[in-house]
Amino acid sequence: MSNYNFKLDLSKFEGFGKVTLTGKSGQAKRCVVLPIEDNQIFESEKGTYIDLVCFETPNSDYGSHMVTLSKTKEEQKHEKQTGERIRKPIVGNLKPFGNSQASSGEEYSLPNQQARSRKAEMTNENFNNADNDPFPF
Repeated sequence: MSNYNFKLDLSKFEGFGKVTLTGKSGQAKRCVVLPIEDNQIFESEKGTYIDLVCFETPNSDYGSHMVTLSKTKEEQKHEKQTGERIRKPIVGNLKPFGNSQASSGEEYSLPNQQARSRKAEMTNENFNNADNDPFPF
């Protein structure tokens, strides 16, 4: 069994945004924002999840596996009916470390991909409501 270094590029997700939020204490923290519906994120009683799929890429310079969003049931049905392949964005990669080819101290990055078409524009005004501050910092 191999151990893997797993990198996830959050900027590849639909509507990705960075914001600085300020809590009641006045402390500011940088945060990442991902739209739930646009990224197939689902919530349950036990947690908030996203389904990802890893595909083996044995001849890649970026890792042994690429990571993409999984296809929805509707997308799978559409592919089956039309024969049209739906491509999901590559959001990360896996690379073995330890007793495998790479050492655990190495850094890995994704190949340059086309910029996502819909980037979220976020400001503190979107989130900072003095009357209802959910951020304890």
